[in-house]
Amino acid sequence: MNKSSSKKIVRIGTRMRLDLRQRLAGFCAASGLTESAVISSGVEQYLVGTSDLALLLRRLDRFDRALARMHRDEQLFMQAFGVFVRLWFAHTHPVAEENKAEARATAETRYTRFVEHVSEQFAGGRRFLDDLPKEVISDDGELDAILAKADRGEKERG
Repeated sequence: MNKSSSKKIVRIGTRMRLDLRQRLAGFCAASGLTESAVISSGVEQYLVGTSDLALLLRRLDRFDRALARMHRDEQLFMQAFGVFVRLWFAHTHPVAEENKAEARATAETRYTRFVEHVSEQFAGGRRFLDDLPKEVISDDGELDAILAKADRGEKERG
């Protein structure tokens, strides 16, 4: 390795709580890493903002948004089904005993057409939810603000 390609390394001195220093020494002994490597990596992650906490918060936020969308979708489907059943009961007349066989045959034919139509719509990428207005749950700006607030809280505790 030539001198022009190596990074310059400087020595720094710092103070830390005794319990933190003991944890650092134990971690380094168990993992086979040098204290210098662990501290350098930690400082770099802190400065770049790629700590595990930030990544975890981003992933949790994505899961939370997906769960919220699924819950919303479920509520919409339940409401739509309830409205459908209410309308069906309101507009379906009782069938006389002598007409029940014909009504069953007609119902089976209509149901088969309904299933085919739903299958075509679904295969074509069309969903009932696409017809409804979209609701924005959160965006990256909100997530960045949450992360900044969490980072400030960590600094105040640390």
